[in-house]
Amino acid sequence: MKHIFMGHKDIFGLDIGVSCVNAVWLRKDEGDYRVIAAGRKRVAHASRGQLAPDALIIKAIRECVKSVKIKTKYAVCSLSGNDIALRRFEFPVVSDDELANAVLFEAEQVCPFEEGQFIVDYQLMNNNRLGSKKLDDQSSDGLTCGILVAAMADVIGHRNQLVRKAALNCVLMDIDGLALLNCYLECEKQEAGKTTALLHIGDSFSNLVILPDGGLPFVRDIPHAATEIIGRVSTEHVSPDAIRDTFYGWRQDGRHDQTIRSGMAAACTPLIAEVTETLRYYALHEGQAVDKIFVCGHLGAGQDTCELLDARLSPKVVLWNPFEKMRCDSNCRGFDIIKAHGPSLALAAGLAMRTI
Repeated sequence: MKHIFMGHKDIFGLDIGVSCVNAVWLRKDEGDYRVIAAGRKRVAHASRGQLAPDALIIKAIRECVKSVKIKTKYAVCSLSGNDIALRRFEFPVVSDDELANAVLFEAEQVCPFEEGQFIVDYQLMNNNRLGSKKLDDQSSDGLTCGILVAAMADVIGHRNQLVRKAALNCVLMDIDGLALLNCYLECEKQEAGKTTALLHIGDSFSNLVILPDGGLPFVRDIPHAATEIIGRVSTEHVSPDAIRDTFYGWRQDGRHDQTIRSGMAAACTPLIAEVTETLRYYALHEGQAVDKIFVCGHLGAGQDTCELLDARLSPKVVLWNPFEKMRCDSNCRGFDIIKAHGPSLALAAGLAMRTI
């Protein structure tokens, strides 16, 4: 599943959505991340309420990268949704070849895809950290622990094609939830004895990642996100495109603020219900309740959304902006975008932190 351009480390994170494209370019200096550039571009929609075709997404990718003069052509992208299956695993210590075969066999047993139609990869983990494929990534009881991912081959191919047509090279394909987890682990310090969750509200899917203090993370993609919520908030007098422009910050005249506020509680109900059910499932099966939820993403970037979620979810909900833990000079390209939309760029930042 990983498409690696060996020997090249100058890469940037590219978060491709149906309504917005985000790009983040980072450098790591003496253990600390420094923002080189960050871009954000609206994806034009063909007509009222309809999602953009590929040509408009490709155009937005080109404009996003060009707007902040990202020099490298090597991008890290990601996937999420129904065409992705993600499972945790624990195996006895085995050789590299045996581990690869064990992961493939496990994927064939648990993944709902037809044989030969999906690609499998895995990530070993050690003490909650995303590791490399080495046999020293083992838990204290001698088990090899990690996460396997199966993704439909045609979905990977389509995402690669979008990037190529934008004159870029996709050198690594990640998973949204794992990229967010990577960003959190790089930027935050997990509280001892606490269980934390990340909720990223994306364009088409929301990603919920639960991270205990010890043990493997739990990752789930939820099919309730910005596009659906925007459709629920819109009325016969206010189009989805107008609501979307307000949500994503493309329009800031306040014309639709009252419509959004009055419709948000009902529009977010399916998402909140899914998150609540997942938290209950996790507590029942893992024996640990989530103490705090860090929210980010397109809708999660607004304080109003954060307050709504905090009022209706049991754990404390806080707005998460990973750029607060990075060096971001005022002369970096896209500084104003980071200041205004930092929580929306969390996924792109996590992708930019990958190494190849």
